[in-house]
Amino acid sequence: MSLHRPPGRSEKGILRVVSAALLTLCLMAVAAGCCLADGLPCVAILVDDLGFSLDAARQLAAIPFPLTWAIIPYERHSLATAELAAREGIPFILHLPMEAIGDREKGRHSLIETRLGAEAIRLRVRNALWSLPGACGMNNHRGSRATQDGRVMGAVLAEAVAEGVFFIDSRTSGNSLAYETAREMGVQSARNVSFIDHENNTAFMKRQMAKVVQMARQKGRALAICHARPGTIRFLSGLYETIGTDVQFVTVPEYLKSGSSGAGEE
Repeated sequence: MSLHRPPGRSEKGILRVVSAALLTLCLMAVAAGCCLADGLPCVAILVDDLGFSLDAARQLAAIPFPLTWAIIPYERHSLATAELAAREGIPFILHLPMEAIGDREKGRHSLIETRLGAEAIRLRVRNALWSLPGACGMNNHRGSRATQDGRVMGAVLAEAVAEGVFFIDSRTSGNSLAYETAREMGVQSARNVSFIDHENNTAFMKRQMAKVVQMARQKGRALAICHARPGTIRFLSGLYETIGTDVQFVTVPEYLKSGSSGAGEE
């Protein structure tokens, strides 16, 4: 995985213009098409780890269900996946690789490492965002160490402010500072309440989804994360047929919009 490859100089200006235009269109579409039913609790599902398989992305795009995609940068199919999402009107965000506890080889898995200075972190975040024109937010991939570091999160979120995107705390660590730091810095944000497919079997996913729905009923809304895996895609394909009508499923941008109307955050 080539985690450090930035666009060439001639590409940067083009990518920035295209990214800004697509982001504007994405936000305009959300504002125009967001029809959150009054009084109904909201559930948003964020699908992580897109970018490795275009076939998986096509299968997800065929699901008649509100989903938001999180795309890892610089993978073989990252840009094509973002382009597919844009064509299909599916909101997508940057799935930002961040250092985890237990990482032994610096730089092998992580784009954002705790050893880096603030400007280096911001540059890596900026290049990753520009590599996926139209990304309207970001969340952490792994990152159990980096999200506990307030200095690191401050640099990551400073770039979120500069680029006008939101941040979702995946909560890969119970000690994550990402959500709190985002709130302090004025970055639109939310946090994951559950990994739906932590175990790769349908019965487990059903139980996790039931917990998420119940949490939404109690608190007004809930955001959960799953992954672009074959078993999960099959589960999502039938999910819309199994959920009651007292809960509405929304995209992550719509979910964040619901928060501005007073819905609670876990």
